[in-house]
Amino acid sequence: MSLDSILTRIASGEAVPASELLPYLSAESRQQRADVNRLLADACWRSGREEQRRHAKTFIARAWLLSRFSPELLPLFEQIHAAAGDIDGIREAYKRLGMTAAATGDVSAALRYFNLWQYAYHRCQHVDRYAYDVDILDCVDRLAAPDRHRSRLRPDLLQGGKIRVAYLAAGVTEVGSALMMVIASLVKHHDRSRFEPMVFVPEAERTVRTSEAGRRELERFKNLDCELVMAPDIRPAHARLVALGRLIDDARPDVLITSAALATFDHCFVAALRPAPVTIGLIQGPPQQFAPLTLDSAISWMLHPLLDCPVTCALHHNEFALPTRREVSAFDRRTLGLSPESVVMLSAGRHVKFQDRTFWETIVDLLRDHPEASFVAMGVEEGQIVFLSSLLTPELRTRIRLLAWQGANYLPLLCMADMVIDTFPSGGGSILFDAMSLGVPVVSFANDYMKLYDQVDWSPAEEFIHVPDLLLQRGDFPEMRRRVSRLIEDRDYRSEMARQCLEDIQDRTDPARASRKYEAICLQILERQLTEHEPVDGRSAEVEQLTARLSRRRAPAWVVGAAGHLRRALRFGERLLDRVASR
Repeated sequence: MSLDSILTRIASGEAVPASELLPYLSAESRQQRADVNRLLADACWRSGREEQRRHAKTFIARAWLLSRFSPELLPLFEQIHAAAGDIDGIREAYKRLGMTAAATGDVSAALRYFNLWQYAYHRCQHVDRYAYDVDILDCVDRLAAPDRHRSRLRPDLLQGGKIRVAYLAAGVTEVGSALMMVIASLVKHHDRSRFEPMVFVPEAERTVRTSEAGRRELERFKNLDCELVMAPDIRPAHARLVALGRLIDDARPDVLITSAALATFDHCFVAALRPAPVTIGLIQGPPQQFAPLTLDSAISWMLHPLLDCPVTCALHHNEFALPTRREVSAFDRRTLGLSPESVVMLSAGRHVKFQDRTFWETIVDLLRDHPEASFVAMGVEEGQIVFLSSLLTPELRTRIRLLAWQGANYLPLLCMADMVIDTFPSGGGSILFDAMSLGVPVVSFANDYMKLYDQVDWSPAEEFIHVPDLLLQRGDFPEMRRRVSRLIEDRDYRSEMARQCLEDIQDRTDPARASRKYEAICLQILERQLTEHEPVDGRSAEVEQLTARLSRRRAPAWVVGAAGHLRRALRFGERLLDRVASR
């Protein structure tokens, strides 16, 4: 029987015995066996039958190996492995392709595959799960070595004059990017008599200017008297990023500050070019997204990410100018089809923060307990929560509203709410600050600092919320049900909690004051770098040039490593000689 006939039978759901497949699976030609396994994997997948789909994973694994890891297999490979929940298998495939591209000198392809590796969990399971892979980080560092800059700290850096600060910003084309908001706040409140800020983004100029969010950011930084410099419109991505590195180097910054150095490996590559003498990372989330191992130092806005940050890291709670109730008009509930008299609970965040079933079960219980209550979830659609439809009755659906992120309506919707319930297990964020400053009580869960930091399961709430009634023990949903019930039932209690939230946040909304503390930390880092890295003479410079040449010629890793050890040994010897001579 022909292979085409067998494939048709399998795709229709028929279980074909192995004896019919073996003649094709045992072909002498490796490529022929790779093609047969690919076709069988596709047919088994299309059958829709669970047993056949298990066979599909076997066939695609064999095809992947026999094809010598052909990129053409990736879409089917990813579909099959995602259905089986094997996201680590998908990540390993992307890592393999990235390493292969790097070995052939295709930097753009390597970075593209590493980005797919980074976001495999997010794309396949809507989960914020990230990890360090030292092989990938070392690979990106080696790829950047041939174009690396050799700038040195000015010996008189702290003796007067302006310190030139280059920000490598993430999120320029994302609507309402919190990362861009942070950079804008830092730029706005810098002491311009002492610091000269500049902002760079790795996105091409055309990409930024054709994006609505990008145009808004260009206007925002123009109003802040700070140019937002985009990468030039050149291809491939490798050339664009190298060109951006030159633009940063040409600006002669004293320090490069990254806002999310591993948000994509484009950012990591630019940082690895070392276009400034010192690189500091802002840690605003998972260290695995924000802190490559090559940073000179870091500053974390929150405590738990600092605990697991793999570089020297200072803690600094940033502050922002927050909205006030008199500046914002509440959204009309009737526009959402909700009764003006209903008590509105609201949660907000990216859709990955709405994936906990127990959280939704508790919301459903609260709605059943309180017919006068409604629930609004901002930032998520029903199709992004696979189990939700099984929890809802027709009556409950009339009191739940799922909204995409609302942009300009975000603050009015907060004002519309009677309370904000933080997302779980990933919570926190600017939503809590904004709600408290608008006089809306927030209910959140405490953090577990005895665990390794996990973006999927953490909350910084207890660092910022000092109203005991509103902070719950981690995962205590029965207590959440009791306390939210009291907020729904008791208007006076709700008003008192709103007053305490507003009072609690008032002394933490001075971005200018926070900027002075932040600048002081930056100065301490620069002073430490000046002390630890004294100028070197021509001998060390020659070794550095040798290291770069070895990298360009793709010398074995141990040869490049040996050159690096020699460079460090010479620097140590030079400092030792200087100290002996000074005595």
